[in-house]
Amino acid sequence: MRRGRDGDETERSGESSSGSSLDDRPGSAAFDVTHEELRVTFDYQVGRLQEIDTKAIEILKANLLLIGLVVTGGSILVQTDLEIAAFINPFTVVGGLLLLASTGLAAVTYTASDIRGGLDADAIEAIVSPPSRSIGEERTDHGDNDIVDHDAVDLNERLLRSYAEWIEYNARVTAVNDLLATVTVVSVFVAFVYVIAGVAVGGAGLTTIVMWLTFLALSAAMFGFSYVVVHMDHVDAAPDRSPGTFEGVRISKGGSRRRGTTSLRRMIDPRPSEEDLETEDHGDENESD
Repeated sequence: MRRGRDGDETERSGESSSGSSLDDRPGSAAFDVTHEELRVTFDYQVGRLQEIDTKAIEILKANLLLIGLVVTGGSILVQTDLEIAAFINPFTVVGGLLLLASTGLAAVTYTASDIRGGLDADAIEAIVSPPSRSIGEERTDHGDNDIVDHDAVDLNERLLRSYAEWIEYNARVTAVNDLLATVTVVSVFVAFVYVIAGVAVGGAGLTTIVMWLTFLALSAAMFGFSYVVVHMDHVDAAPDRSPGTFEGVRISKGGSRRRGTTSLRRMIDPRPSEEDLETEDHGDENESD
């Protein structure tokens, strides 16, 4: 009986010296559940970014086709006797510019995706190469089995931490892409509103003053609409999180619009300002509070 107790004490001391518990070992319930949750989150992020890229390329193709039709139709109308000067007004000009801007934003959204994940060659080499530590220093009464278990636990801990880093990085990319995609879609809609309004104003033959007043009123309405749509990112049905639960990751949008704007500035200018760093670290926490 004493030998059994000594064996148990030796085993517990070996576990405490290695800095891990049985739950950290491969095949444990805690590890399996955590690994599966991280894997599902990572896969969803990859699918979400691919979905945004697909929408962006579809908008890009549709806009290029529409611009081609407008240019072709305009070149034909110029050669006819039709009076088209009335239809070239602030509404149609702004609508055309917004259509061009949305085309550029769609191209930027498609090229901005940068998914991070997986093990590179250096990581594989570090895993398969012999450990740099002395085996004698790690050896215990259980022999080589403890060394193998320690390596497996260390590998799985690094894998879980790597998943967390990949998810955090992909969340920033998703926040940028979702912001660009939202602005692109809103720009296309507002462009069509301006074009339709321009055609209606041109056909109605309004005076210059009335036309400009109408333009200003429509611009104010479109600005308010666009602002609400772009910043509609913190709709939360349950803002008060229950005790004992995790906050979770914004896997659909990647983060708040503030975080997306900060990450976009970081992409344009890699040198972060103190305000950008503070926003990335505490922006989401402040919003959740």
